[in-house]
Amino acid sequence: MMPASKGGGLLLSGLDGSNPLAFLAAVGTLRVLADTARVRVRLGWSYTPDGWRPLLSGGVSNRDQLSCLLATLMGKSSDSVFDSGKVVSGTSESNKFPFKADIFAEALSAAVDQSGLFDRREADFLAGFGTEVHPDKKTGGFQCTRLKMVRTGDSNGQGMLFYAKAIRKATSRQDIHKALFHDWDYGDKDYSLRWDPIEDQRYALRWSDPSKKKSLDGPATMRAANSLAIEALRCLPTVPVDSRPRTTGFDEKVKPASFIWPIWTSIVGIEIVRSLLSLRELCQTPLQRGKLFAMGVEEVYGAPLVRPNQYYRNFAPARPVP
Repeated sequence: MMPASKGGGLLLSGLDGSNPLAFLAAVGTLRVLADTARVRVRLGWSYTPDGWRPLLSGGVSNRDQLSCLLATLMGKSSDSVFDSGKVVSGTSESNKFPFKADIFAEALSAAVDQSGLFDRREADFLAGFGTEVHPDKKTGGFQCTRLKMVRTGDSNGQGMLFYAKAIRKATSRQDIHKALFHDWDYGDKDYSLRWDPIEDQRYALRWSDPSKKKSLDGPATMRAANSLAIEALRCLPTVPVDSRPRTTGFDEKVKPASFIWPIWTSIVGIEIVRSLLSLRELCQTPLQRGKLFAMGVEEVYGAPLVRPNQYYRNFAPARPVP
């Protein structure tokens, strides 16, 4: 793979390349923009005094234009894929994740039939959700992505896809601008997908008992960062390997399993980004940095999965992979 040449662009100064949520938001930003033929964009990373930050090139000239365009494109895109497993019973409804494998397979088959060369959004989302091969023997559910960090269903029967849809619906142009270009204040008290290590807030380390409080104690989340990161699922499919699911970007050989992602300095398009995310060299021990450098990869980060309880997962803080 020959990297594209380096060039200038719009620096997304709010997205820290060492934070898994921010990295996914950068990929999601590129994925959304690449959906429209009116904008031909590419993405690379630039090292700044604050660390690695994404550099967006092509079609978008300033911050306000980018924020408005992203808000418009995300507002127009269909979110029906997030209702794939929704069940309505009387006046109540649930949207657990994962749901039954046969329902998932039907949704995937329909999405594939409707896909074209330049329009495969729903099929790519479903591939990012999981695989219907080897369903769970106890529940009959499909095997889902490693990026499922929240409960299969909360007390109201809602899971990751319900949260994703609600986050997208609540995201405004101002939220997007704040997430992409400002220091994160973690002031959005909404659903989150637990993809930011700061959200690993153990009960024993909190100032007060969260079970006795209606409001959050401590940092909340960044609504737009989660909303953009959701779009990155389309670049991280989950596939069956033997009888187990394997999610692109995760190293299962280490314990605990870790999300591994590259930082590249060449300015490249979405298809090359998809290839970079799936490089097997990212999970080799030790890293073959010479080979990665030849492909434009300057740094590699890893964030281990931690499981504070039986219901949730989180990422531990990321570190450069040795």
